[in-house]
Amino acid sequence: MYWDQLLAMAAGTGQPNVNATSLSELLLPLPPLAEQHRIVAKVDALMALCDALETHLAAAREAQAAFAASAVHYLDI
Repeated sequence: MYWDQLLAMAAGTGQPNVNATSLSELLLPLPPLAEQHRIVAKVDALMALCDALETHLAAAREAQAAFAASAVHYLDI
């Protein structure tokens, strides 16, 4: 649907283009509202997983740094 609309609006012969006015008239299909809510819920759940992973990785980096510091201190003795 998107490309059909763009091709129909394109003007010019050598390198056809579409101007901002034409782009503002594009029809963009949207899923039903219930599906939009399901999409938002899924994205929210995935973002929570990303946040948990980020927290886990930060803790792992801290543990790695502490281990490296401890190893350097131990080896310097």
